[in-house]
Amino acid sequence: MSSPDQDKLFEVLEQQKLHQQRVDRVLKIVIPITAFLLAVICANLNIWSTVLSFVMMWIAFYAVSIKQLPLWHWVIVIALYCLIDNILTYGSYNQSGFSRQFGAMFIFLGVFGVGRRYFDRWSMNKGKL
Repeated sequence: MSSPDQDKLFEVLEQQKLHQQRVDRVLKIVIPITAFLLAVICANLNIWSTVLSFVMMWIAFYAVSIKQLPLWHWVIVIALYCLIDNILTYGSYNQSGFSRQFGAMFIFLGVFGVGRRYFDRWSMNKGKL
């Protein structure tokens, strides 16, 4: 036999789960579009850099926003990817290319990673109106 407080708690948790699923559906549409636009802007000077930047950002955005994996793990992965891509593209380390690519990826990764919590809160508050 459950108490009314437990029933109310279970109801609120069910509503929170539904709101999180709604946010997940929206992010599954927004993530690839953002990754594509960002890859076209920040990739280095060849097609492989553009394609792999798109794939890397899609995976990283999905991991930090939908799977909610630790943000700093993916910052390290993005930094290593940018360093390897930079060396393969330019033949040696190019500071401006690395700064442009990593800076854009890092900022948007942070927006998706940190912003997920705010999207969830906004969705819950919107549901109460």
